[in-house]
Amino acid sequence: MRVLLSGASGVIGRELMALIEREPGCTVSATASRQAFFPDDCRGDVLIDFSHPALTERSLDLARELGIPAVVGTTGLTDACRERIDAAARQIPVCVAANFSIGVNLMLALVERAALDLPDSFDIEISEIHHRRKRDAPSGTALALGDAVCAARGCDLATARQMDRSSRDRARAPGEIGFQVVRGGDVAGEHTVFFLGDGERLEISHRASDRSIFARGALLAAKKLTGLGPGRVDFASLVLGSQ
Repeated sequence: MRVLLSGASGVIGRELMALIEREPGCTVSATASRQAFFPDDCRGDVLIDFSHPALTERSLDLARELGIPAVVGTTGLTDACRERIDAAARQIPVCVAANFSIGVNLMLALVERAALDLPDSFDIEISEIHHRRKRDAPSGTALALGDAVCAARGCDLATARQMDRSSRDRARAPGEIGFQVVRGGDVAGEHTVFFLGDGERLEISHRASDRSIFARGALLAAKKLTGLGPGRVDFASLVLGSQ
């Protein structure tokens, strides 16, 4: 399997380079980064992108041109980039995920189940911690966890989320989903969803101690996309069998 790797100079890109070099039957056939795009004559069987929205858009265009599947792990996506993803999915299989950890994807299902089964009187807060270099906040995974809550409770995350309470002088509003963000050190990624009731609290957490888990998940998705028809494919459905 020949991999076109977009974002090869990034943290996850470097993890993917090392992983693919060790993986039997896989090779990186060409790379793209902020410094240089893929060469004109590049060929591949699948594209994996962990970069930034502008490079993601160009990489998706190339995947469409070559007719190969695309795996996108870039976060902080712009509206224009989301539109490009939807356009690409009409011609090729595309897997987009905020997090390619198998554990996090199971966590999403558990959070949705908890939000569905617990009474609405349980308040929900989402906390995430990442290394000092991460730019987007909250993380894409934290927002995906918020989406899982809203899918269960029938609410809209754009309306329900609360990012800053420092400017307000009032109690927590019913149905609010609070987000706390910590940046520092070399933390690979930690996420916790708190369900806070009267007299009890449920916490669902995931802690990543090694960034290679994201690379392994992305490569697994790339392998499973091969041979599928056009359309967006959920990572959890690829690796966990959920629908």
